[in-house]
Amino acid sequence: MAAVLDSYVKRCAAALEDFAGQEACAALGIRDNVRGLLFTLSRIDAVVSHEGQRTLLGSKVDTWVAQVKDAMYEVDDVLDICAAEGAKVLADADHPPAPKVRCAFMMFSCFRSSGPHKFHHEIGFTIRDIDIRLREIEDEMPALPDAGSSLLTRKRDWLISVDALCRSCLEPPRAVGTQVHKAVGGLVPRMIREGKKKVDVFAIVGAVGMGKTTLAREIFTDERMTENFPICVWVKMSKDLSEVAFLKKIIVGAGVSVRDTENKEELLALLSSALSKRFLIILDDLDSPDIWDDLLKVPLGDGVVRGRILITTRDEEVATGFKAIVHRVDRMDAENSWLLLREQVFAESSSEGLQALEDVGIKIAEKCQGHPLAIKVIAGVLRSRGTSKAEWEMVLKSDAWSIRPFLRQVPQALYLGYVDLPSELKECFLHCSLYPEECPIRLFDLVRHWIAEGLVKARENKDLEESAEEYYLELIGRNLLQPDPDNLDECWITHDLLRTLARFLITDESILIDGQQRSSTDPLSSLSKPRHLALYNMENSLEGPISVKQQMSLRSLMLFNSPNVRVIDDLIVSAPFLRVLDLSNTAVEALPKSIGNLLHLRYLNLDGTQVRDVPSSVGFLTNLQTLSLQGCQSLQKLPWSISALQELRCLCLEGTSIRYVPKGVGELRHLNHLSGLIIGNDNNDPEGCDLDDLNFLSELRYLQIERIDRATTSGAAAFANKPFLKVLHLSEQAPLTEIFLKILPLV
Repeated sequence: MAAVLDSYVKRCAAALEDFAGQEACAALGIRDNVRGLLFTLSRIDAVVSHEGQRTLLGSKVDTWVAQVKDAMYEVDDVLDICAAEGAKVLADADHPPAPKVRCAFMMFSCFRSSGPHKFHHEIGFTIRDIDIRLREIEDEMPALPDAGSSLLTRKRDWLISVDALCRSCLEPPRAVGTQVHKAVGGLVPRMIREGKKKVDVFAIVGAVGMGKTTLAREIFTDERMTENFPICVWVKMSKDLSEVAFLKKIIVGAGVSVRDTENKEELLALLSSALSKRFLIILDDLDSPDIWDDLLKVPLGDGVVRGRILITTRDEEVATGFKAIVHRVDRMDAENSWLLLREQVFAESSSEGLQALEDVGIKIAEKCQGHPLAIKVIAGVLRSRGTSKAEWEMVLKSDAWSIRPFLRQVPQALYLGYVDLPSELKECFLHCSLYPEECPIRLFDLVRHWIAEGLVKARENKDLEESAEEYYLELIGRNLLQPDPDNLDECWITHDLLRTLARFLITDESILIDGQQRSSTDPLSSLSKPRHLALYNMENSLEGPISVKQQMSLRSLMLFNSPNVRVIDDLIVSAPFLRVLDLSNTAVEALPKSIGNLLHLRYLNLDGTQVRDVPSSVGFLTNLQTLSLQGCQSLQKLPWSISALQELRCLCLEGTSIRYVPKGVGELRHLNHLSGLIIGNDNNDPEGCDLDDLNFLSELRYLQIERIDRATTSGAAAFANKPFLKVLHLSEQAPLTEIFLKILPLV
């Protein structure tokens, strides 16, 4: 989509400009080619920045958009090759030739097979060819208007106050407005009151995004309900939720263990005994009444205690199928709309600031047409504008309110909320939609995915991880991501409508496949160049989800809830441009030696796999930033070639069976997260890391050391040179020595 293109172009232009100033560029003799391409990109960026927002809501994507995007990906790949080859040329000038670097870039047969001069000629020709194609594309692009646009293009400091945001994130969301409180006041007494039926069913029915879940949550947490119903269970329904998983959620929620039971009949029998006291079950976002007849009617009817079921649904027929007592939710009135907007934006502001903005705020609230989700998203936009009335007027007058939407069910305010994102945040938000609805998004993994994709810019003397964490908080502050109230380090996309919007915006380059819902038809065949592939509920191997031709363009591959997948060799061979490879919690036992061909790979996650060995070819992954091996219990050693991973920023080793960590880890000077570092080794050989090997790891923010009792050096120098260290964990088998007792209070 054109709406995302502006961030692609800006990112590539910044990378080109950075590379043009490096010695490696001069060593390859291609600086003039790079500067020529950069000049072309600057003109294209001006048009894209203007047109991207205007074409966001159009049903037809212009051909030039796809062509420019393909060229940006090609530029990104070429820069990787240039950086690697340039570094080698510079190194060869001072040192004897090292082993050949493997090349996955199919335009060239190899870096060195035809000699460096021919390579320089080829790469220069490739850059000129991209430049020429972009100039031809310029002829098809709209001309820039002379006047400015009323779209949200003004550049400003977008970062929401982190301190205020963290406080608000840790507070559970509150319902606002008289309509919600009135509904709670009417429903709770009716649900508590004894009826003729053993199990009464209530239904909250309304259109998507109208606050059904919010109302259900208020009822669920009401003190009167918890006093009357000792067992309270909340189940978030989804298409991915199997019958067995559904029954387990209720039984576990009732406080009963299901152990390893996977048999539906056994679980149904267990359900009756689990609900041994008065119970309340919430089924949120239910789309079918079949679950009552198929799973709940018999075990709940046979039970000896009374209970209540509360469902939220968009479909009146679902409520009818349950023979439920129905409460309908509708749009918020003008007064409650402003109350909600004000509460979302000004949780801690003075009444004086509110009064100055009330007139324009009421008009903005009216544009949301009483849609609670729309109001919350617009509140996120306004929160980033501060208390400037002029900024609020810009939001009110934005063209995004009047452009025809491409998804009728998505309110205009959600489009505006996306359009208003700074270019560096647009792709970050869209990346979140690759996660299945049932899977929480972990901050630790997410920020490293973003960095691997090149989506993060360092800000104000902060490293990439800190900048990415600020992006995360900004998306939460804009109500696009919703953190877990008990754990700020996990989140979900705030609402299904936002997920629908995000997935639509990346539908031209991303594929999401649920192994349990695959059909015999191939709806993916029209997507010739997918860049991102997310697979969940897959079985055994990855053969056949997409064609080999489609795999050639992949930049990220993530697996979710696929514990039986074992074979990934063919896909690695046919996806040479991968930057993100997440195989965590699968049954993969070995990495092929061809893993070393993935020159562009930056993120490799093997957490919880059955990998027994990491091949030495991993040393060829010169761009690798994250290597995570947590919980790989079969892994007993690391290759010495790990010392070649000079761009590595994160190495996770806890929960493995490795006996020692090679000393070369101390040479990885960009490491800022190192966990599971084992000191020494069982045989006291000089192979394993000692504390003095950490002396040069000055960028560490997180350090976890195991077997500190095997240290043969004091470690004073190692810990003295850690100005950014925030977290230090030390574990041993013997009492801590005096030096570590001195260090710990400083952490």
